[in-house]
Amino acid sequence: MSFRLRLTLYAAVAIAVTVTAASFAVWVVAKHELLGQVDQALLTQARVGRPSGPYSAIATMIVGPDGTRVAGAPLPITKRVQQVVSGRRDGYYTETTVQNFHLREFVAPLEGGGAIVTAQDLAQTDSALSRIKFWIFLIGGIAIAAAAALAAFVATAALRPVRRLTAAAETVAATGDLSERVVVHGSDELGRLATRFNAMLIALEESVGRQRRLVADASHELRTPLTSVRTNVDLLREGKLPPEEAQRALAEASVELDALTTLLSDLVELARGEERKLRIEEVQLDELVSIAVDRAKARAPQITFLSSLSPTLVRADPVLLERAVSNLLDNAVKWSPDGGPVEVTVRAGEVVVADHGPGVAEEDIPRVFDRFYRAAAARAKPGAGLGLAIVREAAEAHGGRASVESTARGARFKLTLPATA
Repeated sequence: MSFRLRLTLYAAVAIAVTVTAASFAVWVVAKHELLGQVDQALLTQARVGRPSGPYSAIATMIVGPDGTRVAGAPLPITKRVQQVVSGRRDGYYTETTVQNFHLREFVAPLEGGGAIVTAQDLAQTDSALSRIKFWIFLIGGIAIAAAAALAAFVATAALRPVRRLTAAAETVAATGDLSERVVVHGSDELGRLATRFNAMLIALEESVGRQRRLVADASHELRTPLTSVRTNVDLLREGKLPPEEAQRALAEASVELDALTTLLSDLVELARGEERKLRIEEVQLDELVSIAVDRAKARAPQITFLSSLSPTLVRADPVLLERAVSNLLDNAVKWSPDGGPVEVTVRAGEVVVADHGPGVAEEDIPRVFDRFYRAAAARAKPGAGLGLAIVREAAEAHGGRASVESTARGARFKLTLPATA
């Protein structure tokens, strides 16, 4: 059973219950009003106190103190009537059947003993109630049928956005086309659902696009070092190279393998992306940067590092943060001339690494942190264009940002994190 049909049935049942309850209430009120009129007539006749025959509009019977009929119509003298005669109970209204006549009866005590019994034929009342019942069933049935048809129409109209959403989801599942979008009408719950669905498709499309670009760029970057390593290995396997050239081929293969190792490590880091589980703890940023600078000095003894490290406490993943700082230092070393200084500053949650190289071209600044992006001047240098991308992702993962400024003296890269007081 479809959701639209279930919704129609639920609405129809709810309307049917409401109409039935309203009809029953109308029936009860109508019966109460009609019997109230009869009861008022019986009470008036009882106050008059004159006996009348069975053929009058209201039959009246007088019962003596001894419990026997004194005068009037021959109505039944029941135990309840006897109790009124003896004073053991008050007067009452009731319905009874005498000789196939449906009667409304009123019994009231008389002063000095005895009782008066008045009764009226309910044929006209029953006929009126039957007509009311007929019209209630007729009108109620028509109302329920009309309400069911209206419920079906309303359900169809209300679920139209859901059908569009379902069709879009089925199209995406069948074709894999993440560019599919749902037309949003209004700002109600279904409109917000469609908006969120579109946002989910946009995010998924961007994620899949990034993954595809990552795979394509990675395959391109891996192809060159793998080709170089294979060539050198093939030459060494042939054994025809002189010893000096063989050593040179081994050294080149070693360099390319180191580059491959770094590239694969960077790719794994970037591929983790938002799925990365950070191990957040309090980190003394100045101490972490100091250790990273010492390692950079060991890797690049030809560079002079000038450090100004103010005590700064941040909450971060120390492994990822150290990776980002090391990438900034390696980038500065790559662009600094031999003997040139690299200035490292830590203050208020901000790490600034400034080199004295050629700087960053203005057209490269917007894309310098993109994955695999390499400026024209960087294509002759080692690297795959992933180091600065890791810096930006590390900054954003901690709620910070990465930025770059280019001056006449060189480039200044900033890694900004929320500082802990």
